[in-house]
Amino acid sequence: MRLALLAAASVLLTACASQAPADAKPKGVAQFAGDPRLGEEVRNVCFTSTISGFHDATDDTVVISKGRDDYLVEVYGNCFNLDQAQQIAVDSTTNCLGKGDHLITSDSISGFHDDTGFGVQRCMIKSVHKWDSKAKAPEETEETE
Repeated sequence: MRLALLAAASVLLTACASQAPADAKPKGVAQFAGDPRLGEEVRNVCFTSTISGFHDATDDTVVISKGRDDYLVEVYGNCFNLDQAQQIAVDSTTNCLGKGDHLITSDSISGFHDDTGFGVQRCMIKSVHKWDSKAKAPEETEETE
């Protein structure tokens, strides 16, 4: 009986291990490949004090607005609450935002304090790209099975 259970468990584990990540979605900037809104990578965005807002956040990207210009900011790994952020602050060593600087995110509307243990996170920037919010987003295609 033990041998049968061991064999069945082995088959199940092998089946799980052999699954290719075919359903895995691209991450970061790669998820926007072919998107007409995505522009070239820029070295930095200066005068960070004039950043006026953010939108379209995922767990590893966010579009920040600076006047009439928008930029897609990609962070390393997953930024735990970036897609739920109510506030974003910039932490840079200069007055410019670029690779290696940080976004500080908060999922609280009352400030950047961590009273829940999950509300504030520091996310390191991987890249910054120009973003054309006026360009038409590609149509999402329905997956067929």
